[in-house]
Amino acid sequence: MSITEAIVLGLVQGLTEFIPISSTGHLKLVPELLGWGDPGAAASAVIQFGTILAVIIYFARDIVRLTVGFFRGLIARNPFGDDDSREAWYVLFATIPIIILGVALKDLIHGVFRSTWVVTFQLIFIAILMQLAEAYARRKGFRAREEFNAKDAIAMGLGQCIALIPGSSRSGSTIMTALFRRIPHEYAARFSFIMSIPAITAAGVYELVSEREHLATIGVTPIAVAIVVAFISGWASIWFLLRYLRTHTTHIFIYYRYALGAVLAVLLLTSCSAMPASRYLALGDSYTIGESVAAEERFPNQLAKQIGIGEPQIIAKTGWTTDELNAAIDSADPKGPYDLVTLLIGVNNQYRGRSADEYRAQFVGLLQRAIGFAGGNAKHVIVVSIPDWGVTPFAEGRDRAKVAREIDQFNAINREEALRAGAKWVDITGISRRNDPALVAGDGLHPSGRQYAEWVKSIAPEAR
Repeated sequence: MSITEAIVLGLVQGLTEFIPISSTGHLKLVPELLGWGDPGAAASAVIQFGTILAVIIYFARDIVRLTVGFFRGLIARNPFGDDDSREAWYVLFATIPIIILGVALKDLIHGVFRSTWVVTFQLIFIAILMQLAEAYARRKGFRAREEFNAKDAIAMGLGQCIALIPGSSRSGSTIMTALFRRIPHEYAARFSFIMSIPAITAAGVYELVSEREHLATIGVTPIAVAIVVAFISGWASIWFLLRYLRTHTTHIFIYYRYALGAVLAVLLLTSCSAMPASRYLALGDSYTIGESVAAEERFPNQLAKQIGIGEPQIIAKTGWTTDELNAAIDSADPKGPYDLVTLLIGVNNQYRGRSADEYRAQFVGLLQRAIGFAGGNAKHVIVVSIPDWGVTPFAEGRDRAKVAREIDQFNAINREEALRAGAKWVDITGISRRNDPALVAGDGLHPSGRQYAEWVKSIAPEAR
């Protein structure tokens, strides 16, 4: 991630986190429209630290007031004895649903939920619900702020869960739910901001810990810049919205959502009708370009032919390690989204004696880029295991058992990270270890066209 990307992503996060137009949706769409690819759910969640810091500082007095009230109620054994302790418990009630669903739907959040079609649908669908909520509250009349109760808090907590789907908007979903409960706009927004603190903080901490290898590949400086920019712009958006909703409804945001959703739908439909022939991107090294075999015998070409997809775009070269492939992707600048992306890399890391820890960190970065090229849909990415070159004639006189152990170690890493990210993983290493000279190309090292055909038998069902 460049500094320019970090500034743009931080600005987008800060301006859209609290305004009901969907921050995750914009973090998904803006980079794609600029040709940067999806930054991923992990990066999006960590950048949220900037906006959560903004809301904590902005509402510092309220946080202190509620915290004191919470413990005062516990000490007095009367947790609902006063307004402050009661509101503190309401925040806890509102947080429980999203924590449960956030854990249960983790794979979907990182995968299919990040589809551009899903974002487009949610932009329009939530706009419709917001408009219905505005009409309902206006017709029925607003309740007094003092009437806010536990049922209202739980309802807003359930509404917050909708925001797990990009394109929904945390503030949009919660304010919409509040309006159906006839809660005034300004208090709905204020409680929405305060109740977001535990959920956003938990999501950021979880992603920071679980995706630390991937985030390390992005770099500390870009992440820090994005967080600072998100903090400044987030503070400004809180200030704006609270003042705006004192005298206005959410209709201006509803119309924006309709307009953006319509534009995206047109772009998606147009891109589908004018879809280029090649929708398959193959990333790798000599095993992907098919060293010593004809082009039509390479596994990407055989796979494309078998499943009926266009000619693959291949970014691969003999001898590439993970970092070299990453640099080559920067130079090639492939334009997604692709219907299928395959990733086979790591043998040269093992051959050159690179560490497993380095491989994991760099592989995770490549995998996230592959998912971005697949439109954010991890299910359209297939990680292919590393074949074992130690069984070939080229390895004569070498420690074949050591090669096998290291290949297995690297494959355990790419399998674990692929499944964690929600991508598919196909094991072809066993095929490469068969004692059959016909499976080795004329150079005595690389797979023959026949071996590639065996690979395709395993890969094709997942690709379909």
